[in-house]
Amino acid sequence: MNFKEIKRVKYKHNILFEVVFQARFPDIIKISREDPIEFQDIVRKEGYPEFELDVPLVPQGMPKELESVVSGDKTYRFFTAERDWQISLAKNFIAFACTANYKDYEDFSERLKKILELFDKIYEPSYFTRIGLRYRDIANATFLRQEGMDIKSFVPDYIFPELSVATDIKSLRKVSQFDDGDMKTNVIHILSEASGGFGRHQLENEESYIIDIDCFVESKIERINDVLKRCNSFKRIIWNIFQWSISDKLRDILGRSEP
Repeated sequence: MNFKEIKRVKYKHNILFEVVFQARFPDIIKISREDPIEFQDIVRKEGYPEFELDVPLVPQGMPKELESVVSGDKTYRFFTAERDWQISLAKNFIAFACTANYKDYEDFSERLKKILELFDKIYEPSYFTRIGLRYRDIANATFLRQEGMDIKSFVPDYIFPELSVATDIKSLRKVSQFDDGDMKTNVIHILSEASGGFGRHQLENEESYIIDIDCFVESKIERINDVLKRCNSFKRIIWNIFQWSISDKLRDILGRSEP
């Protein structure tokens, strides 16, 4: 994917509000028919003691013969005590997410490797059919801990050219899709007021610049090491796209420093 390579640096301010890995695989019926007791016992010891079960609601009046089909699509969720890291497990996917206290990709990758190896040991998936890595950032007064900022100045002119000809714009959204024949990437840029939960922050109509980058491949991948290598490639592309998505003004506010 032809984005200019940018040297990695660390920033003083972290504007990430979610990082998500997901891998899909052919249905493993055992996951939906039996509680993942062995898996939970292991991940509890790895620091994920909190548990939730998501079961789809069965629509009223649904024929009895279909109820078991719908109710079988369970998702098991395991959280750290602070609920800032989460594992999700269903019959056809496993996901790993961080919504707060993200340190760096090396830390994320190490945690992910451990979870995938545990999953592979217990459930032995034949192969993965889709893997993806998604990074979501938001720049605003709350995340940057500064008031009185011009949020529009965080956006390069080529992302929203409208900003150079109009001053009364309330909301802008741009969706870009990239495909090099192997890896695919969806990128969403949003300049708007944001409300709701973003990581540990609850926002209400706060002017924000959101960058949502989702890299994925849809091909058969058998080995965990190959999955992790793919994620390393995703992270490199995501970093380059993030740098393409922000202005020098925002870089200065983030506080650039050497790794």
